[in-house]
This record gives sequence, C-alpha cells and structure tokens, in this order.
Amino acid sequence: MIYYETMDDSERSFLLKKWEKEKVVFMRVLRTLCFIFIVLPCCLGIIMESVSRSYDTPEVLRQKEIDEPHVYLFYFLGMLALLMIVGVASYVNYSRNLKQIRKDIKTGYKTIEQTHITRKLAMNNNTFHFYLKSAFKLSIEVSKEEYELYEEGDEINIEYSSYSRIYFGHF
Repeated sequence: MIYYETMDDSERSFLLKKWEKEKVVFMRVLRTLCFIFIVLPCCLGIIMESVSRSYDTPEVLRQKEIDEPHVYLFYFLGMLALLMIVGVASYVNYSRNLKQIRKDIKTGYKTIEQTHITRKLAMNNNTFHFYLKSAFKLSIEVSKEEYELYEEGDEINIEYSSYSRIYFGHF
C-alpha cells in the first residue's frame, strides 16, 4: 500500500541541499560539454583552415572559392549540430535529475510505501540488511537492533521522495 504525506523540514532541507549540489555538478558538466563540443572544434577548425590557406597561392585560393563556395555554411551547420547535441543531452539530464528534485521541493510531499521483509542478511563487516518486496527499493541497511527486532515477513514502511525517488528512511 502506498500513501502520501507532507515532508518534514529536515527532509525538505536535505532535498534543497541535494538540489544545490546537483545543480553545481550539472553546470560543471554543461561547461565541459560546451568546451569539448563547441569551443574546441571551433578553434581547431579555424586553426586548420588558417594553416591550410597559408600554404596556398592566390590562384589556388580563388579556385577553392569556385569549387567550394559554401565551405563556411557547412562549418556553421556542423557547429549548430554540435550545439544541438549539447542542448539535447543537457535537457535530458536536467529533466531526469534536477527537475524531479525541484518538483519534490515544490509539492512538499513524500511517498510512504508499506512493504514486507523477504530476507534478512548479516554481512561479515557488521552491517545488516533487509531485502524488501518493493518495486522502488530492493534492500535497506538497518541497525543491529532493528535486525534483531524484525523477522522475515514483517511489514515495514519506507519513505522516499515522490518524483526523484530519493530514499529518506524507514519505520
């Protein structure tokens, strides 16, 4: 069973901090993509064209103008295609991550899902895990006390943000 509840201030502030961090990472990646896909090819194209033309005689340059009159148009269309690739990749990344977190912050609701423990597992490094019968979260790490308190088949509630699916906790 799934139901919705308003977020606490701590959960909302956690999402705000996460949104700020993700926004910084997104902008860093966007700047890097713009440099790699736009600035670098533009500079390399200008340098290569300048070097190529520096060895040509005026007659060869006039012949190139006649043979390839739209060389700058093709160069511009190539740069436009690279800009579109960066734009589409940025939009998809924004829609999948930052937009979902922003929706959660605006709505202020979280999802609470009642699920059952399918398996308990104690690891060698003193961590304890519950495997759940949930489409959202397959396993959660719990304390030793919770591990000893709950049994397989017991019901447990997990909390997560509704759109971005960020796990808050369980009870």
